[in-house]
Amino acid sequence: MHPPSERSTRQHGWSGTRWVACGLALMATLAGAALALQAWFIQPRREAELSGLRLRLERAVWLHEPTDHGDTAALPALPGAPAPGQRRLTVELTVFNPRNLPRDFTPGEFLLTDATAGTEWRPTMGGSAAFTVRPSELLSVTMGFDVPRTSSVLRLEWVRGTERALLLSTRRPRNPNEGPPGWPRRVEELPQGNASAGSALFHGRLACASCHGNPVEPGNRGIGPALANFSRVGATRVSGMSAAQYAYESLLNPGAFIATECSEQGTCAQTSTMPLYGETLSPQEMADLISYLVNPRTGK
Repeated sequence: MHPPSERSTRQHGWSGTRWVACGLALMATLAGAALALQAWFIQPRREAELSGLRLRLERAVWLHEPTDHGDTAALPALPGAPAPGQRRLTVELTVFNPRNLPRDFTPGEFLLTDATAGTEWRPTMGGSAAFTVRPSELLSVTMGFDVPRTSSVLRLEWVRGTERALLLSTRRPRNPNEGPPGWPRRVEELPQGNASAGSALFHGRLACASCHGNPVEPGNRGIGPALANFSRVGATRVSGMSAAQYAYESLLNPGAFIATECSEQGTCAQTSTMPLYGETLSPQEMADLISYLVNPRTGK
């Protein structure tokens, strides 16, 4: 939000104003360099008047970093950037006071709501202090909401006292590395797996052994990471994650975690070539395959 010293006052009515928002800055500084951000644009032109102030939603933008598109490099957190796994909805508003008396205004009047889960978010970017909008003054305001993963419709509302106005309905874009919708978050929520059925998938229809070798033969080599002793090794890949959970998330999102070493080529390629099994397997088949990976000898 622009501080009061930078306010631009226009001494004419809203209807005659030809003010155009100059746009959102889509650059963030990373270690002294510029990191370009991609954006998914929504182009609303919604107006509302509550308690003596008139508002127009000029633009809404879902920001995300390039790593959301398959780049597995871990970027350091930018100051003020969304936490990992979150997306920022940035909104640009113009606020106008058509009355003869000054009116107070605060970004905290805006609320983003997930009606399905009953979750609410206040702006995490744009400030929280109230300021005064003088008569005939027109201000530009930019704020952001950091939203975790959700598939629900989100509603952006302007709330002043007992009055409220809906400005926007939107959905948080899904990151490709979040996996297909409809899969549970935890491997324990899958059906009970059958290792014998998983072995048939691994060595048969899915042909996993052609890249990963045979899990029951430690010296067996392939072009992908070896899966021998996976119940032990898999639990070391991501701190705090079990081998079964690691296998589950890797099957859904092959590029989310890249093993450090592959059997035949040393360092693994940074772009996974494994298919997106979340798009081809049923929950039961997923459970069977994971059961075999964690307990391969019971599949024989």
